[in-house]
Amino acid sequence: MKNRGERRRLRWYIKMLTVFARMSLQSQLEYRLNFLAFTSVELGYMIIKLLYLAVVVNAGVNIGPLTPDMVMIFVGTYIFMTGVWMLLSGINDIPLKVFYGEMDMLLTKPGSLQFLQTFGRFNFGLAFPNMAAGIVLMIVGWVRAGIPVNFLQVAGFIFYLCMGMLMTYSFILIPTLFIFWTASLGGLGSIISATWDFNNMPMLMYNKVIRAIGTYVLPVFLLTNWAGMFILHQLSVLEAVWGIIVPIGLLILSRHLWKRAFRRYQSAGG
Repeated sequence: MKNRGERRRLRWYIKMLTVFARMSLQSQLEYRLNFLAFTSVELGYMIIKLLYLAVVVNAGVNIGPLTPDMVMIFVGTYIFMTGVWMLLSGINDIPLKVFYGEMDMLLTKPGSLQFLQTFGRFNFGLAFPNMAAGIVLMIVGWVRAGIPVNFLQVAGFIFYLCMGMLMTYSFILIPTLFIFWTASLGGLGSIISATWDFNNMPMLMYNKVIRAIGTYVLPVFLLTNWAGMFILHQLSVLEAVWGIIVPIGLLILSRHLWKRAFRRYQSAGG
């Protein structure tokens, strides 16, 4: 009975995800000029990102053991994860809702409040250009680099890509939760964005000290590097295991912090 109830609950959450996605897309398409404007601006940023990659590919210079075609996989993963970040616009809404006490409506609804808030709205206009370009770059880089395509390679790549998505969720949620303790996040958002941009090129371009810090102290490199490192056989056993422990650990931490943070929430009615 318990397993049946858990399966029913899981199906409900999956159904609600599809409902939220459909409603978000419909609401954005109601104002098509705004949707096209957001998409066009993001395409402009995308061109700038791709110019950096074009310089690397045209120069034909290897970065450590990575050829320019292999670098394309890492840059594609970074761009794809940037799209995932932009997709989760429900997390970006948290500061304003906390400040104005506008989470009251969610308190009356069934299901996890964290789920309803963080997945209740998606920004497809900003996310789509990044996610689409990222997927194309990953596939093109894989083919051009001549990396074997087999079940283990594809499954491992997708697995660490999912771990990166899981970590992206926690990476942007945990700093946002500090709004429950402070009146403003201040420059914290800028620091997080700057830290994120360390992934715009493969971690192998940095020296050993920076790689160690970015892997074990502030594990920002796990966000976008592990999928590419796996298919290139650049992961040690420790790193492979670490790439699983950290995303799951951060997800548990984000859940714990959410529960503690929401105890401090004050609704619009006090």
